[in-house]
Amino acid sequence: MEKKYRIPPVVYINFALVFVLLIAIFFPEIRSAFGKLVSSPKPISASKQSQAIQLQSSFRNVYREAQSFVVSIRTKKTEMLFQPYAFGGVREDRISSIGSGFVIDERGFVVTNYHVIKNAEIIEIIMPDGRIFPARYVGSHERADIALLKIPSDEKFIPAFLGNSDEVEVGDWAIAVGSPYGLEKTFTVGVVSTKSREDLDETGQNHIQTDTAINPGSSGGPLLNIYGEVVGINRMIRSNSGSSAGIGFAIPINYAKKVLRQIEQNVGQNIRPATLGVMATTPLPDHRKSLGIPKEAMGVLVYDIESNSAAERGGLRRYDFIKGANGLSVRNINDLREQVGLVGLGGVLRLKILRDTQEMDLLIPLVDANYPKGP
Repeated sequence: MEKKYRIPPVVYINFALVFVLLIAIFFPEIRSAFGKLVSSPKPISASKQSQAIQLQSSFRNVYREAQSFVVSIRTKKTEMLFQPYAFGGVREDRISSIGSGFVIDERGFVVTNYHVIKNAEIIEIIMPDGRIFPARYVGSHERADIALLKIPSDEKFIPAFLGNSDEVEVGDWAIAVGSPYGLEKTFTVGVVSTKSREDLDETGQNHIQTDTAINPGSSGGPLLNIYGEVVGINRMIRSNSGSSAGIGFAIPINYAKKVLRQIEQNVGQNIRPATLGVMATTPLPDHRKSLGIPKEAMGVLVYDIESNSAAERGGLRRYDFIKGANGLSVRNINDLREQVGLVGLGGVLRLKILRDTQEMDLLIPLVDANYPKGP
């Protein structure tokens, strides 16, 4: 019987592969169509979007860094609620609210706004991993609107890196991470709109203005630059609706550092607002000539003093020229106001003055003007 020859299956497979290869070479449109079936192409190629992809990666990097140190602050307090349909009665109710904060020390110290924890009976810190700690109150500065809390734990936490807010420029990226409306780890991006916005409220302190979306619950969270450094503490917004309208304000971190040093020196206390009780201005050339103030000397000239004020009790007089406060030069009235605000009610303001061409040092206790002067 004659043996029939059979072609091995591998030959058919090789032939099929060669056929597919020839089609791919000589018919690229078929190759492209096949590629679309087996892949998920993007409408715009990565090569055309390289700069945008790099920026996107930068934002992702900032978020990865920030989510390790940004926390939520939950507070609870009892309030009396009016009940209009219960014959004008009132009832007690436990009200919860939420804000933001960030870790500044591996030992578990957390910064937030004072108004976030004001009058709170219970303060809780919600960590990035969801753990909840009862916060220990360390201290606060009411006028600066800054509070310092402590996580009661011996473990080490990842702290934020505090940047230099003096280096912030208009147009810089400004990134907020916080818990607006209780939505934890919310990331929003904008730019610095103005670097030194003054006289927004009674504090008189400078703020960084930004169009980054900041809403209720964002207060106390960090304002970050593109390097992931904290350059401000998100504090308030300007809006008719109560929600973000693209006008938000943050406390510069360099000012916050000064406030935190004051809080550390007054542990357990809330540093309350104080006033010096003077009206002062930069002297005119005629004033300098008549009072013997050198042309190159920086400072402010006192032209009026409130009765029974801290300034009057501390020995400050009209036409005193204030050159320094707390060891720092006073260039204008805002510098003096900042030092008064930092010291706070009950503290002592150290002034360097020029009186009748003679330099003097004055220690002025910042007391309440309504407090009796005594015998």
